[in-house]
Amino acid sequence: MRRGIALVALLTLVGTAAGEPAFEGDDAIRAGAAIGAGGQGDATYGAVELQLDVLWRGVRLGLGARGVWEDGVFRRRDWSHAADLVTLVRQLEAHVALATDRDGRTTSQLAIAAGGLAPARIARVADGHRAALDDRLRTGARGALSTPELELGLEIDDVIDPALIGGAVSWQVARPWGVHVAAVVDPRAPDAMTTRVASAIELGFARRWDALQRRVELGASLVGEPGDGLSAVGFGSLAVEHRGARWTARADLRGGSGTSGARFGALYRFERNGVIDDAHGGVGGGLALGVAAPAFSLSIGGRARPGLAPLGTIAIAAPMATRIQAGGWVAASRAATAGAAEVRVAWARRLSSALQIARMYDTESAVMPTAAWIWRPGLVR
Repeated sequence: MRRGIALVALLTLVGTAAGEPAFEGDDAIRAGAAIGAGGQGDATYGAVELQLDVLWRGVRLGLGARGVWEDGVFRRRDWSHAADLVTLVRQLEAHVALATDRDGRTTSQLAIAAGGLAPARIARVADGHRAALDDRLRTGARGALSTPELELGLEIDDVIDPALIGGAVSWQVARPWGVHVAAVVDPRAPDAMTTRVASAIELGFARRWDALQRRVELGASLVGEPGDGLSAVGFGSLAVEHRGARWTARADLRGGSGTSGARFGALYRFERNGVIDDAHGGVGGGLALGVAAPAFSLSIGGRARPGLAPLGTIAIAAPMATRIQAGGWVAASRAATAGAAEVRVAWARRLSSALQIARMYDTESAVMPTAAWIWRPGLVR
């Protein structure tokens, strides 16, 4: 297993056309380039990236092409297939208002997103699943339809190499009562010497209590993992707006066979190799607390998984100052620990830099942790 430590130096130049400042409401085009150097394992790591960001009539599109050199040799595998062109799409965001109320506020809308997506949370079958646990550029897609009575979401974490394809639909049958159905599929889950389809399907109901600055939800569901197990889940959530911040809490208690619906967590791309072989059912649960304010956001979570190692996560982001932004996350279990952090500095209107560090450890070794991968690129979008 390769190990290494290296320094990172990078310079990002960004030029803006059609609109000052860019991306603050008017249509705009922004072009940029980035260079980076660092280490991955015991190999040197160099990269060059070209970027193009467009905002047009509310649709945001970001494109980027990256070339990577390891020990001075161009990494051809990043561009060895025609499908790799999909990774040029780094960001796509668009939404369409379908209905508004008397005050002009949107009550129903359709939204789509693509690129490097935020962690997936789908009902009780996907909890913080992350597509990227390596330095491969992954392009996912997500769509959502929202009306006062119906919410529908569909997503795929990586259109080239998917480990999660899923969605959920929630219907307010008779307010405040609602029902929901959710499903997640891994089409190529490793299993011994071959691969198979791994999935989790949820059917449940919930009751909501809505107030001006507060929402409470309680419910129950059944989660089935075809061929692996069946479990019962009780869950609840709380969201409160207070002093300009949004405070949230989520909890669930589950018991049954298989993974009890806890398969698709933050470390699933690492744990997917034989995950079901270690899961023999039992009682588990999870708790997540979060706060989002203009100055920072923080979320902390933990999950006890029957037959699997407990999993803990923490994520934080803060602008810190007008010209500085920082963020990071860590997910850890007995089998593995992964984390990433980034600091961005805007030196001037057209000059900025960023430092990105990511690392994963295989911690099952009884002797010492083993670095599964080390990533120190220096590129920003």
